[in-house]
Amino acid sequence: MALAIAAAAVPMLAGVMALPRPGDPAAPVHAHVAAHVVAHGAEETGAENLVTAVLLAYRGYDTFGEVTVMFAALAAVMTVLAPRPRERSPEPADGVAISPVVVFVIRLLAPFIAAFAVLVVLRGNVSPGGGFQGGVMLGALLVLLSVVTGRGNERPLLEPRLASWLQAAGPLTFTLVALLGFATAGAVLALPADPAWARGAMLLALELGIGVGTAAIILGLFLQMRGW
Repeated sequence: MALAIAAAAVPMLAGVMALPRPGDPAAPVHAHVAAHVVAHGAEETGAENLVTAVLLAYRGYDTFGEVTVMFAALAAVMTVLAPRPRERSPEPADGVAISPVVVFVIRLLAPFIAAFAVLVVLRGNVSPGGGFQGGVMLGALLVLLSVVTGRGNERPLLEPRLASWLQAAGPLTFTLVALLGFATAGAVLALPADPAWARGAMLLALELGIGVGTAAIILGLFLQMRGW
């Protein structure tokens, strides 16, 4: 085992040592890649926000992997922490009373938080934001509402079958867009150059899939780890 680890570690360490110094302006990523993205990113991807252009177009495979890992993490947590039937309790029993002021404020602000989260998701291709950021906001809101209303797995905010599909929204959307890209542009996850509205619709679909999936996964992780 030690020899196998050493055999894998030596070339990896050699590769790391050969990497350019962090921040080196002569590094290929700064001399070629970054300049190309700044000059042609909006035109080639249809996303005025260059961060979105990188995440969903230039390194779309990597982002596809990220949403898949998030879904896999939820599946692992739910598998490991799934209570046995005899261990289930009808209501969460943490014994913590929530202030009515906190409950009122959360209920009052919930529509505004939800609206802002949706705006962040929808505007991610033209301004700072996107599916991950908006999804985290929406997921945090669902967690807060679950706490103040005492809604756990016995009385969930989201119907279980619907929640399962929403949690898989990220990978499912990426798979659909990947197939559409292959059919319209000849490459997996490629964005068609024409018509422009199709390219924008595919970017928006990816943002929505990431946002909805992230929110549902955050809620699912919270409920499972809390034992609700």
